[in-house]
Amino acid sequence: MKKLSIIFFLIISFFGTKAFSQDKKPNILVILADDLGYATTGVYTNGKSKLSTPNIDSIAKEGVTFTDGYVTASVCGPSRSGLLTGRYQQRFGIYANFDTQRGPGVPASEKVMGTYFKEAGYRTAAIGKWHIGVKQPGQHPIDRGFDKYYGFNSAQTDYFNSPILFDGKTKVKKHKYLTFQFTDEAIDFIEKGKEEKEPFFMYLAYNAVHGPNQAPKDYIAKYTAKGFPKKVATQMAMVDALDEGVGRVLKTLKENGLEENTLVYFLSDNGGLPAWWKGSNAPWKGFKREQWEGGCHVQFLMKWPGKIPKGEVCKDMVYSLDILTTSLAAANIEKPKDITLDGENILTLFSAKNKAPLHKSLFWAGSHVPRSGGAHKKKEKDLPYRKDDAPAAWTVRSGKWKLVQITELGEPQLYNLEKDPTESKNVAHEQKGIVKKLSKEFSVWFKDKKEPIAWNKKYYLDLQKIK
Repeated sequence: MKKLSIIFFLIISFFGTKAFSQDKKPNILVILADDLGYATTGVYTNGKSKLSTPNIDSIAKEGVTFTDGYVTASVCGPSRSGLLTGRYQQRFGIYANFDTQRGPGVPASEKVMGTYFKEAGYRTAAIGKWHIGVKQPGQHPIDRGFDKYYGFNSAQTDYFNSPILFDGKTKVKKHKYLTFQFTDEAIDFIEKGKEEKEPFFMYLAYNAVHGPNQAPKDYIAKYTAKGFPKKVATQMAMVDALDEGVGRVLKTLKENGLEENTLVYFLSDNGGLPAWWKGSNAPWKGFKREQWEGGCHVQFLMKWPGKIPKGEVCKDMVYSLDILTTSLAAANIEKPKDITLDGENILTLFSAKNKAPLHKSLFWAGSHVPRSGGAHKKKEKDLPYRKDDAPAAWTVRSGKWKLVQITELGEPQLYNLEKDPTESKNVAHEQKGIVKKLSKEFSVWFKDKKEPIAWNKKYYLDLQKIK
């Protein structure tokens, strides 16, 4: 990490981990974007994005930007399953969107964020895209610890006229453009509780900028007037509306005197899309649905005024699984003794006493749909399988090394991400010892992971063969 300011360093050194504890429990706000390309905001392009995103950028200015932030899958359903439970989703059979679309999704027996905070006396809300299942008893957000739910359970829906939008368990007949509507619902929840003594936990999962690509006409016109083609202008308008929504929520916190006591996260559920403007997912190789960096290496920001550094850049690997573990620590809520949480406490990175990396290794296992990379690139309509039930891929990231095997493409490939962050030079034949070591790590990690709920069992058996 960049050198901390002298004052912040002295505070952390003096108080140690107690600097994060407080008599008043913090509010927790998790803002999740959908399919947001890495190079769509100012903060991750050094201000060179095609459009201005001052509100998302403000989280970085007032907090920490993580350069090596990852999610547990390159596609929506599995990624959200891991985030909401704080556990590798393979522990309960989630490997592909097929498991949350055709299959019932995350079992009701799995505890999600809402339940942890509800049990600790928090007011809780889940707003936006759910996509981890509501078909079985106990799966609905209201039954999983959330006092308020306003959203939909699917991969996507119409932004202007959604037929699957619910307020609690009541179907919504009329609504605003969804990015605006979800923002309004978040603000309403914050303002209604401002006189309450209880802190709040909010999971604000925008469906922006997932398709269908839709935006208000005046937002699109703002960019066509600058000479952008309508397709690109619509994409930019969607990002613009998302940034505006984030800004309105942050402004509400400030106006209600809650900013100082609110821990805020911002990240995307997976990487960007190949159909978006050129360079929108730069500098990474690949896109959503792929296990290249472009599928899982995402924007990841965090702020908590006075508790974590301001305007800092952190190069440690952080994972979406860390959000639950970190939030429990921030709220001084004891971790469960009967449930294995796979995340680490990000706050320890800001302790002067801490020198070790947060994670030794990160793991991925699930479907991979080829969307980039020369000869193996195919149009999705020409694939011999459904894109939500695609063949297996697996990955281990350990320090500078990334070992990835996409079973359709043959042998494992090894990359030195310090020298080659865009995965352009496979060094597996030169570093056979590293390949063997990381393959063994994956095998040990994967041995207790459950069979898939709906994903093709053959692919799961392929992963079990890794040694």
